[in-house]
Amino acid sequence: MRPIILGFVPVAFASLVVAGCEKSSAPSPQPTIDSAISIQTPSTSPSASPTVITVESPLPSAPAEDTPAKHEAQVANTNKTDLSDLPQSSASAKPTTKPKVKAEDVYQQEKPTLMGLKLGTSKDVVLERFGKAKKQFVMDEDDDAIQVYDFGDFSVGFNMKNALEFVDVHSTDIDPGLRGLHLGQSVQEAIDILGKPDANTTYVLSYKSQGTLLKIDVDPNENTIQSIKLFADR
Repeated sequence: MRPIILGFVPVAFASLVVAGCEKSSAPSPQPTIDSAISIQTPSTSPSASPTVITVESPLPSAPAEDTPAKHEAQVANTNKTDLSDLPQSSASAKPTTKPKVKAEDVYQQEKPTLMGLKLGTSKDVVLERFGKAKKQFVMDEDDDAIQVYDFGDFSVGFNMKNALEFVDVHSTDIDPGLRGLHLGQSVQEAIDILGKPDANTTYVLSYKSQGTLLKIDVDPNENTIQSIKLFADR
């Protein structure tokens, strides 16, 4: 009986070994992976390390997130101009224009004028032409008080009968209607344009015509025109 037992055990052991080799040599199935992920297989043993499977093929990079910082940078680089803080002009506002003297109203010896106005013109006609004055006051130096209307670049005065008594130009920004002569020009230019004056001093050039006096005040240091006045020659 003993020889039979010894012969049987080796044969059975050999069969088991062969079967185990064949089973272990069979390729284990690989999981199908569609994207770059790591698969961790939890182990029942606390000390065992998880099995990690890594796929080396790179996946397409995800688009960068639109973070607040990126959005602010994009806005800062735009060319849009914010006009909300700028003053807006009214659609009904009209630009201020300087009055112009018509060609037929310029100064002439036979028709002395200043700003195209002839002495004796009624106040209503003058105000209709030039509009509302910036300042208004009364000169009480004479018995015949003068009402003065100041338009900024020039002023006019009316007597008690509301007739034009004088015109006074005191700004370089306006054309007084003297054939191109303006304040700030030289005395010689005034003479070239208006001709020889009736009086010529260091301070004044005077032209008399038709009962009027055109007075041109001169700066003696600069030898330039400072103001121009037209009033009655009394």
